Amino acid sequence: MERLAMAVALGLGLLLSAAQADAQWRYTDDKGASRVTQYKIDVPEPYRDAAEWIGPVGVGKPALSADQVRAAQLSDALRRIGTAEAGLVQFRNMPAPARPAPDRGGPSKPMATMCVSGEQRVMTSPGIWKVVGGCSSDFSSSYGTGGYGTSGPSGGYPTH
Repeated sequence: MERLAMAVALGLGLLLSAAQADAQWRYTDDKGASRVTQYKIDVPEPYRDAAEWIGPVGVGKPALSADQVRAAQLSDALRRIGTAEAGLVQFRNMPAPARPAPDRGGPSKPMATMCVSGEQRVMTSPGIWKVVGGCSSDFSSSYGTGGYGTSGPSGGYPTH
C-alpha cells in the first residue's frame, strides 16, 4: 500500500510539473533584462503597465496590443514576400524577351475602301477614312438611276 501511495504521489508530481502553463506576460526590468511571468500580478508594480501579453488570444484572454498586431502583420507580409521571391528565382537569369519586328511603314494587308459621293476613300485605321481620289464607277448617291439600267417594266428596280 505504501508503494502504491508513493507511485501515485510521484506520478501526480510529474503530471503537475509537466503540465505547467506557458508564460504569458513579458516585461523588461531596469537593468534591461527581459523577464516572463505567468500572471500580470507577478510583474513588479513599476513594470506592470509596460508588461506585454505574449500568450494565446481568444475568448477570456486579453487581446494583442496595437504594436503586437503591427508586428504580426509585418512578419506575415515579410513571410509572403519571401515565399513569392523564392518562386521567382527560377526566372532570375532568363534572357530578355525578343523584340518585335520593326514596322515597315505600310499596312501588312490591304485596307478597306469605299466610294462615297464620287470620292474614293481608304480606311487608315478603324473608323478613320482618308480621301484618295475620285471613284471610277458611274455609281452616284443621287436619287437617279445611279448606274443601274432602266430597262424593264419597273424602270430597272426589282419588283416584289
